[in-house]
Amino acid sequence: MSLYSIFESIQNTSLMTGIEQTPWVYPVIMATHLSCIAVFGGMILMTDLRLLGLALRDQSITEVVVGLRPFKRIGFVIMVTCGLLMAGSEAPTYYPNPYFWTKMTLLLLVGVHALVFKPTVYDHPEELDQAPVLPARAKAAAVLSLILWVSIPICGRLIGYYEPNERKAPQTATHR
Repeated sequence: MSLYSIFESIQNTSLMTGIEQTPWVYPVIMATHLSCIAVFGGMILMTDLRLLGLALRDQSITEVVVGLRPFKRIGFVIMVTCGLLMAGSEAPTYYPNPYFWTKMTLLLLVGVHALVFKPTVYDHPEELDQAPVLPARAKAAAVLSLILWVSIPICGRLIGYYEPNERKAPQTATHR
């Protein structure tokens, strides 16, 4: 079984077929996905800018990191769920799309980022508040996070504009 046939199988499930064939479902999922990106992205931005000492300097790093954590987690779960539903409903279309694969790679790198920096930066923000100078690892975590989280929605948006080189029959419905 090829990877492409797995993608076809995903799209052919009743859930994904329902999403694709019900006119209002995909736009609702996309709007929810984009709203969560905006809210989640704003919280990530503020956390990273606080770690870099560029914003919210009147609040401790602990207040920012711990205060936004539950909302970021909820937003992340909703955002990823909606993204999976959108991708699953058009899986064979996404399969050849280099922007889709780049986005998936960047999301994998977010996981690596979390594995590397969560134990030393995000799990102990009070140590960062007590440090006379912000440790380089915290600044590196913030900069890498900003790069990853800016790149992910850019690739996500480019997914809708990818057109393979080969000529295809025009499609009647598109979710761009």
